[in-house]
Amino acid sequence: MKKPVALLLSLVLLLSFLPLFSFAAEQTTPVIHIFGFMSCPIYDDPADESSARLFPPEKDAILDMVKRLLPAVSSFTVTKNWARFGDRLIPALNDLLLPVGNDEKGDPKGSTGARFVRPEKAQIAETGRADFAYDWRDDPFVSARELAAFVDYVADDCGFGKVALECHSYGGIVTLTYLALFGTEKVKSCCFNATAVYGAAFAGELMRGRVRLSADALAAFLEGLFDHTEYEGILRAVVSLFDDMGGLAFLCNFINEMFEHLSSRIWKESIVPVFGNWLSVWSMVPDEAMEDAYAFVFSGIRSPDTDDGKVFLGRVKHFNSEIRTRREARLRAVDDACGLYVVARYGYAGVPLGDIWQANSDGVLNTESESFGATCRTFSFSEPPETPLQLIAPNGAIDASTCLFPRQTWFVRNYKHTQKDPAMDAFTATLLRADGQQTVDSLEEYPQFLFFDKTLRALRPDVNQIAAAASWQQDVKKLLRSLWERFLNLFRFSKRQAA
Repeated sequence: MKKPVALLLSLVLLLSFLPLFSFAAEQTTPVIHIFGFMSCPIYDDPADESSARLFPPEKDAILDMVKRLLPAVSSFTVTKNWARFGDRLIPALNDLLLPVGNDEKGDPKGSTGARFVRPEKAQIAETGRADFAYDWRDDPFVSARELAAFVDYVADDCGFGKVALECHSYGGIVTLTYLALFGTEKVKSCCFNATAVYGAAFAGELMRGRVRLSADALAAFLEGLFDHTEYEGILRAVVSLFDDMGGLAFLCNFINEMFEHLSSRIWKESIVPVFGNWLSVWSMVPDEAMEDAYAFVFSGIRSPDTDDGKVFLGRVKHFNSEIRTRREARLRAVDDACGLYVVARYGYAGVPLGDIWQANSDGVLNTESESFGATCRTFSFSEPPETPLQLIAPNGAIDASTCLFPRQTWFVRNYKHTQKDPAMDAFTATLLRADGQQTVDSLEEYPQFLFFDKTLRALRPDVNQIAAAASWQQDVKKLLRSLWERFLNLFRFSKRQAA
């Protein structure tokens, strides 16, 4: 009698544990998202919940700066005295920006930093993802070690074993540094999604003191900036009207003239003490711009011979020797060890500085860099090849054959650098969680060249379709309808309160 009872109890216990075994078998690899430059707020003291936010600046801080500058602008329209204008402009900018600057060794000042709370295992299991927040001003090696601790937490402490890494923008540099230091033992796959691994052209212009705007560059940049926004038709119409009236040209000329007269002061007193002390910015300076950037910053703006200057320069050179000059070898080592994917975006003008705006880009980083070496035409180019060719974009603007990983690199047209959409998450998760290395020939749904359909909010195979331009008339109707609905809601609320 005891034996049948014991067998029955054993069976009951086994059945009760089956859901746990099932969960373990079906547990998906969590995707750790490593975001980029300026991706999370910086606080005066992140450990203090009531601490002031330094970046992005609080609304009151911005309004205070504007109030301080209005009299200076008003006075300048009469006097045209650039020196006096600079005396007002630079202190106002410094009060806003210097608190978020680093010290001269390249370390964040005082207790300032980002606020990051690790997600619980249940949350990671439910969402399949874990977002990593870090101080993007810091040395890439510091951030890479923090990422290593988070990978250990997810892989070991939470029991997932391995993770997938998806990095974006400057996050690609942090991720590559992590992989160089700690390897791929706990990494199933890695996706470099619109990253600055091969540099950011705007960082090169900034660190070489090159600020030159044109109305054409600014108009093209704003057109891309407003794409996919709620009232893009109205915004584009306003910019076009402002441009037709000469407003963009006037604005660009004013800024160019300001830098012409105040350049040495602005860089020495504001730009270099803030941006130039962020090691993250130096890691994004393109290879071809590094020599000129050294010469510009360390010849007259800040001394490389002070104790702090030597430390800072040593850290810049450490990144260059360990990551920059060994970048391709590092990436190939990752490719040999786990799944590696590259996603680039294109179809927009770049940052409106000098001539870099004409490069095909996602509005911030150029497509050539994001794709690890594609041959790219300008952002406005469109001459479809007579016959469809492998590795050539349908509009003829991209030749993927020159990429470092030509068959592991995807291109998404009409998808901006700062955009976040579930369609992109679904695409990259499909790649990252696949068994074995996928290529541009592996997935019928995701060929090498994709197009983001903003109407359907979906990624589709690119057949050189043209995105429909938003109508300002339709946007005006939409805006009026929204305002009317708000008025009705307010009216109903007032009636309820009166009753």
